[in-house]
Amino acid sequence: MADRYPLAVEDQRILPEGYDGNVFVWDIDKTYLSTRFSSMRGMARIPIEFAVDKHAIPGMPEVLRGLRRGPGPDFACAPLYFVSASPPLLRKVVENKMLLDGVEHDGITFKDWLGTLRQLRPGRLREQVGFKVNALLDGRLRRPRAREYLFGDDVERDAEAFSIYARLVNDDPPSRAIARYGGRRPAPDELESSLQAAGVKPDDRRFVHDLAGRLPAERGRVERFFIHLELGSPPDSFDRYGELAVPVKGGFQLALALHDLGLLDKDAVTGAAEAVEASAKARSKYGAPPEQAADALRRGLISQDRLVALGY
Repeated sequence: MADRYPLAVEDQRILPEGYDGNVFVWDIDKTYLSTRFSSMRGMARIPIEFAVDKHAIPGMPEVLRGLRRGPGPDFACAPLYFVSASPPLLRKVVENKMLLDGVEHDGITFKDWLGTLRQLRPGRLREQVGFKVNALLDGRLRRPRAREYLFGDDVERDAEAFSIYARLVNDDPPSRAIARYGGRRPAPDELESSLQAAGVKPDDRRFVHDLAGRLPAERGRVERFFIHLELGSPPDSFDRYGELAVPVKGGFQLALALHDLGLLDKDAVTGAAEAVEASAKARSKYGAPPEQAADALRRGLISQDRLVALGY
């Protein structure tokens, strides 16, 4: 039996010990790029596709560049990491696409497909909750005091994985709105039940318990997790996760929500709006920027004062 989940980790920037600032952790498939590399159909296209064949979701590169730059006048070089269930053989393709989009990053964690096959666990290739929780905990051990913002989608149960992970990291008073998914850190038996309910297999649950047990007592927290509604899931279906979960429709709404939190400047929001406006497909799927802005205001993603200041 292996002693850890098979991850292919490459950290290009090791943060100083005790770093307690913001860290942004992004999924890739259906969150940044519209291609789903982790599907079998997507894998079949690997030999004939290059970075220029990959398509970013309109507005997402502008958001990523804006987060990296920071909301202030100086370049913040905010820590930005990616976690993807795609195989590590796609690293160069993804990094080249990021280069084309002007997206800098500090590291990418892929699911080690070869390692999981060596462990005789082919079913793990399609299981995502166990992978995401293990990958996030692995990163947290290297950045224990960070304030994390997580970014995923509604395609591969990211909200469920993020919620389990956030409960392991945070230690909040119980709240009626998140009685099932939030509140205090779970006891081992409660964690086991949550992982079982999510369909995580026994050995992968064991890896989670091991990593969670190694977390230091003094640690940072998960501030928010954003869910890109690629499948068009109703936003209120994420209410059960409490205020930590922020469902967004496309890159522009994500930009608005991040601007409201003081994490993104006006230029980044404007860039995201222009990218959505320039894409007929994005306008058809998510609505034109004024429509998205009105929906963001209605759902409390941004305040009216900030929205007016942005010109909407």
